[in-house]
Amino acid sequence: MEKNIRLTIGEFSKFCQVTVKTLKHYEKMGLLVPNEVDEWTRYRYYDVSQMRQLNGILRLKSLGFTLEEIRDLLDEGTHKPSISQIEEKIRMTERQIVKLEEQLKALRSIVSFHYSGSSTEV
Repeated sequence: MEKNIRLTIGEFSKFCQVTVKTLKHYEKMGLLVPNEVDEWTRYRYYDVSQMRQLNGILRLKSLGFTLEEIRDLLDEGTHKPSISQIEEKIRMTERQIVKLEEQLKALRSIVSFHYSGSSTEV
């Protein structure tokens, strides 16, 4: 006999190392809906199997996908981005790297200028 293990939202958040607030936000967005909500207490219960789904969401988020994009992937039933979607994230990341390198260069220039005895104005 298979027994499903129910976890309260607090237990689930601790196991998965996310906040309760995050889980409620994901629920509101339709990303991760509790397996069960008690009709009297409104307590939310998650199934252990939902940890995999949450890990998938967190992984996609760490790769630069927005929660809206992740929701679309889940709605499509693919749960995985297409090659073209991944390539677009690569292009976006490359643009961010260029921008950050320019920012780093400007900051280093300010430090260099400052330590050469010149004005402290930015």
